[in-house]
Amino acid sequence: MIIRSASEKDITAIMDTERASFIPQIQEKKSVFLERIKICRNCFIVFEDEKAGITTGYFSAERWSSIPLTADGFALNHNAADTHTSDGPVLYLSSFALLPQYRGKGAGYALFVQSISWFKTHNSGLSDAVLLVNESWQNAAYIYQSYGFSELFRLPFFFPANNGTKNNGIVMNCSF
Repeated sequence: MIIRSASEKDITAIMDTERASFIPQIQEKKSVFLERIKICRNCFIVFEDEKAGITTGYFSAERWSSIPLTADGFALNHNAADTHTSDGPVLYLSSFALLPQYRGKGAGYALFVQSISWFKTHNSGLSDAVLLVNESWQNAAYIYQSYGFSELFRLPFFFPANNGTKNNGIVMNCSF
């Protein structure tokens, strides 16, 4: 699997992965992803299966000056220009997704570990990483915990669900 910086040319594959990975209520907008790519090219990567010749997923991040303590700081489709700080010590892991056919075979964990290493290599001065995970995404939470992330706090009723209810968000942190 090849890991490289995303570019505007990758947006169709990124959006295809987004639609295949998340319910419509929590899908990020194309304009949000394009802005993130523009704001911090070393904070947005794509995965390519060179044998199949396709983009298999993406990982989007931002650099923040600190970890927010409220739901507003983690708003979906937020404006990265308002939150990103080019030398911020906190890496906010905003979205990680793989096409369904690449899940369940250990690729998620392997790509997560490789991606964190990639981000640390291409972004100097990072001391911490933070992410937000839906409490119902147990496989994702397992990947993050296996890497060393632990729960900081919960955001009640943060994530919309297909059945009209809302799930709690779990804010997790890991020091580098």
